[in-house]
Amino acid sequence: MKKVIVFTDADLDGSMCYTLLKWCTTGNLPYKVTTVTKFRDDFIAWSRKNDVDSYDNIYILDLDVSQTSMDLVDKKNITIIDHHATHVDNRDKYKHAKVYVTEYPSCAKLIYKMFKKTLNETIDSNMKKLVLLVDDYDSWTHKFPQSKKLNYLFWNYQGDRLEKFLKDFQHGFKGFNEAQTSIIDFYEKKLIKVTSNLQYFQAETSIQKQQLRCVSTFVSTMISDIGNHLVDPKGLNADIGFVVNPETNRVSIRKNTNCTVHLGRLAQLLIDGGGHESAAGGVCTEKFLQFSKLFTPYVTR
Repeated sequence: MKKVIVFTDADLDGSMCYTLLKWCTTGNLPYKVTTVTKFRDDFIAWSRKNDVDSYDNIYILDLDVSQTSMDLVDKKNITIIDHHATHVDNRDKYKHAKVYVTEYPSCAKLIYKMFKKTLNETIDSNMKKLVLLVDDYDSWTHKFPQSKKLNYLFWNYQGDRLEKFLKDFQHGFKGFNEAQTSIIDFYEKKLIKVTSNLQYFQAETSIQKQQLRCVSTFVSTMISDIGNHLVDPKGLNADIGFVVNPETNRVSIRKNTNCTVHLGRLAQLLIDGGGHESAAGGVCTEKFLQFSKLFTPYVTR
């Protein structure tokens, strides 16, 4: 068997990417779960104990490693698959690695497209449904209510989330069982309680030549779902929502379906980050602190 390892993003899309790769093969696929901000340190720590050149293939999935780790990963035995727009901007800088980087709704959907012929021979309708739900959430389309619930469940896993995701959904999505439904219900009630007790701020400002209503808040838990609350018509209905995590000094950005601002590029300019069109993240920079001075306490409309 070939010597292989997979580095994948820590979120739901990253877990689905690994699952798809595993469905394509019959062998063991060791993995390391990481994030864009942690990747460099994690890769260096791993390489101290492992000979990078001895591997037949090292997969890097759903991670824009071009801005921090190009010197580490541009090797012939490394395959990089990603869908973030900011990664597309740097795609041509790779000289040796096998690079499949294109802007796409989700990395899972991109991998499904790449390996469609093989996957269609090995997976059934329930497995395809799981890919559809993960893509629906990561693309911020939210056409199917189950996709949000799936993400709620994922982030409530304790310990190795990828391992638990594989255990629950290795045969695809067949609905939620009683235990999973209980976890989801608890999370939804907690989310309502948290959002009702947060302090919000707002600003009317021009971004990418568009006059937009922005809303922000500070919170250290439920980041993605609170971001959704900021821009959801049933929530605060902002054009763009900024969620600042005071514990990690990170900023998460979301937008509503009518806003045409590309959040990945906005994050690149404002918070030294990246992402895709509808969801992005980065760090709290001096530029963002200056931008935050535009915000005043939120007034209910």
